[in-house]
Formats: sequence, structure tokens, C-alpha cells
Amino acid sequence: MILCSVCQTENDKYATICKKCKGFLQNRVPNLDLFDILWRIIESPREAFRLIMLAEHKNYALFLYALYGISVAFSGFWYFRIGNRFENVLILIFWALLIGVPLGIALCPIVSSFHWMLSKMLGGKASFRASLGITSYALTPFTISLLLLLPIELMTFGMYFFTFNPHPMAIKPVSYIVLIGSNAVMMLWAFILLIIGTKVGNQISLWKSVLIVAILYGLVLRGVMFSGECALSLF
Repeated sequence: MILCSVCQTENDKYATICKKCKGFLQNRVPNLDLFDILWRIIESPREAFRLIMLAEHKNYALFLYALYGISVAFSGFWYFRIGNRFENVLILIFWALLIGVPLGIALCPIVSSFHWMLSKMLGGKASFRASLGITSYALTPFTISLLLLLPIELMTFGMYFFTFNPHPMAIKPVSYIVLIGSNAVMMLWAFILLIIGTKVGNQISLWKSVLIVAILYGLVLRGVMFSGECALSLF
């Protein structure tokens, strides 16, 4: 809680205006600066999520989810090894964008809603809008992976990264292990960021945050796998 210096009324930790005297409690954050928040996510996650909670508008959330959807599409192409169904890398990239962007936009309200509901069930204080901000910016590692690791994978292995014919391990084993390991680290990082954001935003204990994120990840993974199996029938 935060104590109003004028009327001594207790207010929520992230309130900017006192609920009784309407006096200012702390600086307002009308909008989020994308690059500033992304840097803070890397440098100081707790501070980044505190600013996200204070922000009146959780801008760029849809954009980050769209990038996440593209990342999921490429991961699906790798997991299901369907690169041999495309003539070249450019066509594969086109389909990843075509599938990924609407997938990410669709996941935006779904994931945020589940996060909000699970948080409420365990005593969380965050609103749906707060869950939107928390979940979208916790996807930062997937954005980094999409923009930095994917181009390296494409330049190193080309279509073989998605066909396994021959297996990328047989072409450049060290590079493949390093890239796959880096992607795994990014996934773990995103998992940890979401735990931190859930804890900071909902003002709940660590174990409750871990439970919320574990359930959420399980639901999202199951949903994405089901969608991938359905999409596979289209190719």
C-alpha cells in the first residue's frame, strides 16, 4: 500500500491519484516507451514491470503478441518438419508471417484473460489491462529470438533447418546445438520474466506466481500444439 501524504489514506501500490482527496501519489505514466521498457526488461525486470503497472495505456502489447505469433509459426514449422512442403525459404517466411500475425493477435486476449483469471483465483490484484501488459512484455525473449537468432538459423542452415533432410546436426553440429540451446534459454527467460511480472503486478507470493505461470504455459502450449496439428492438414 502507499500512504497519501495529504490525507493519510492508504491506496494501492500502483495508484497515481488518492482515492479520497484526489491528490497525486506518484508520477503518472501515460504511455510506455517500447525501447525503454525492453531495455529495462533486460536490465531491471522488476522496475520494468512496475512502470508497466503504472502506465495508463499498455501500448505495443498487440505488436509484441504479433511478433510472438510469428515466432510460434516458425517454431511450428521446425517442430513438425514441414520445410519440404515449401519451394524455398522466401515462401516459408511468407507463410510464417501469414499464419503468425493473426495467431499472435488471437492469442493476445486469450492469454491475457487466462492470466487475469488465474491471478484473481489466487488473490491477485491486477486488472485485465495489467495482465495484458505483463504477458505481452514478458514475451521480450521471443522477440529477441525472432529478430536475432532466426536470421542466423536461416543463413546457417536454410531450408534444412525445417526439413531435417539431412538433419542440421549432420551439417553443422556445433552451430545447431548452440542455436537450439539459445532458443531454450530464451524460453526459460520468458518463463522467469512472466513469473516476475505476475508477482510484481499482482502483489502475490512467489509460489503463487510460479503456479499461475506454469498453468498458463501448459494451456498455451496445448492450444498451440492443437492449432499446429490443425494447420498441418492445410499443407
